[in-house]
Amino acid sequence: MYKMIKVLVTLSSVFCLVLLGSSAFAQGYNEFQRGTVGVVYQPMGLDTFEASWFIGHRVTTMNNGSLGQISSLVIDKTNDRIALVVLSDVPTLGAEPLALPYRSVARIGQETFEFNPGDMEIGVATSSLRDPFIRTITQYPSYSEFYGLPPVMDAAWLADIYRHYGQVPYWTEEGEQMPKALELYESNGLMGAEVRLPNGEEAGRINDFVIGSSDGRIAFLVLYDVPGRESSLIAVPFSTLSIRGENDLVLNTTRERLALSFDFDASGDLNNPRWAGDTYRYFGVQPYWTEQEEMAPISLGPEIMRPEPNSLDWYQMYGY
Repeated sequence: MYKMIKVLVTLSSVFCLVLLGSSAFAQGYNEFQRGTVGVVYQPMGLDTFEASWFIGHRVTTMNNGSLGQISSLVIDKTNDRIALVVLSDVPTLGAEPLALPYRSVARIGQETFEFNPGDMEIGVATSSLRDPFIRTITQYPSYSEFYGLPPVMDAAWLADIYRHYGQVPYWTEEGEQMPKALELYESNGLMGAEVRLPNGEEAGRINDFVIGSSDGRIAFLVLYDVPGRESSLIAVPFSTLSIRGENDLVLNTTRERLALSFDFDASGDLNNPRWAGDTYRYFGVQPYWTEQEEMAPISLGPEIMRPEPNSLDWYQMYGY
């Protein structure tokens, strides 16, 4: 009799867990249908993308108005992250580009991106023909500090951009640093740039950047025209790159290590956790997703071994 009661209690508890889990999933799905800060559309197995793929997509508003096309990215080398997304073809701004915080552009579909206003106050459209999001973003004069890119980008200007667009600066998070002066670079100026080794030898040219979609962390630098590997693409941890001036890009590795490194094939390697971990370790770099577990890209986090449902271990995991 006691065993029968225990079984019934166990089954009842499991049933409640299933109902609670289903309810939580439904609530979470409804909550994140639209892009919110730090939340992106993540098809199974996808957590990183190449900068060259990201650039060229259009960004819309919640009213499906076209805000502009992604034309470039601003890289923060202090924290190895994408700080800003630069849009062109913005309504009423003419040729003036618009720089938005990375988290102001939320991925809401496989190929669709939407402006995320964060804590920014969005007014009400004065006309049915005016999109309130576009009106709010472009209502300032063309000489506003929030339009265009200054000749020298610094931390104070970057902080103003984040505050203006209602986003929490990522450098206020634990483990991050205040972006340093002269360590903000536009991606278009780095694509195709020559990279050298510490001894001055050629190391190849920059082909692309691999970016973590959830936080904008740059995981890999992709090189082409690497001596001895001219027919291959080589990916190296982005943290191995040092930028010592506009035209002085140095890779902290050796010619031999580059020559024997793995080929990079985006179709198979882009979200392969084993390849990513092996590549980091090969270049003697601690994978950043193991340093702070909460920042780990989903596809690159360590696997959690869970017991089979309804097995003895499964019941013990829940205290039965």
